[in-house]
Amino acid sequence: MQGAIYADDSGNPGAETGSDFLPSDRKSWTAVIVPSVVAGEVQKGMDIFLDGVRDEFGAEELHFTEIFSGKGVWERVSVDKRAEVIQLMASVMEATGLPVVHQSVAEFTTLDHPNWRLPTGVGDWDLEDLSQFGLLMLCSRASHHIRAMKQKGPSDFDLPFPLYVDAGILPHEGARKLPNWDDVIEGPTAQFRDSASLAGLQLADFAAFVINRSQWIAVTRTPGPLNKAERAILTAGAGLNIVNLPFRPVVAADFGRESHEEWLSADRVAKGLSPRPLKKAVDVCYLGPNGD
Repeated sequence: MQGAIYADDSGNPGAETGSDFLPSDRKSWTAVIVPSVVAGEVQKGMDIFLDGVRDEFGAEELHFTEIFSGKGVWERVSVDKRAEVIQLMASVMEATGLPVVHQSVAEFTTLDHPNWRLPTGVGDWDLEDLSQFGLLMLCSRASHHIRAMKQKGPSDFDLPFPLYVDAGILPHEGARKLPNWDDVIEGPTAQFRDSASLAGLQLADFAAFVINRSQWIAVTRTPGPLNKAERAILTAGAGLNIVNLPFRPVVAADFGRESHEEWLSADRVAKGLSPRPLKKAVDVCYLGPNGD
């Protein structure tokens, strides 16, 4: 069975976290990569899992934000039952070890990199639209990591892979040519599908939800013991095989916005950026080693 790349979006559109690092305009994309060597096994396992959820809860597809919040068909499902569904999917992701790539963009992304030159010849893609810009950045990062993984296990990656994106930018069965990455992405084309039509998109929905919720927890919680919901999300996140994000052990008594932002600031400085995201364009003078 052919491998594939499945992508879903997340973020906090319009929601204020109180943190400069997670602004309300932030847009995130998450890709789950299913290598050729395990594609059949993953499809079979997901079919069994989704059939069970459909039979017990009447849900045709899994949207984990709705499951977590108890909305839609999950409104009358107990917290414990909803937690069980999240834990089951977490165990699937941990057991399979499917590679995950995550990419976030915000207005400060281009302010951080004023010398970036956006590519030409991007066709119908609107690079001023954070959602579309973020998806193209995800394609670039995912392609980079897939190439590296193929070098280590050539038979695991029968490239190019189709890229399936949760419908939104385009409707179900829409498609848009990509400007690059034809050695990794079939076409190269982004194929948009409703998540109910492809089990892999529900894997991407889960990974996107867990990463986004983990970051939300980090900047909104008060240090102290983890509550049940926080523990469930952070445990699920620890089981994801995210190939482009660092994992950081935390102590609940210290874990909150202040410690998280200190860590993010240090990471930005190490990358040659300002300690905190810029809110407007500024002129910066860089001094040489002799002060000139």
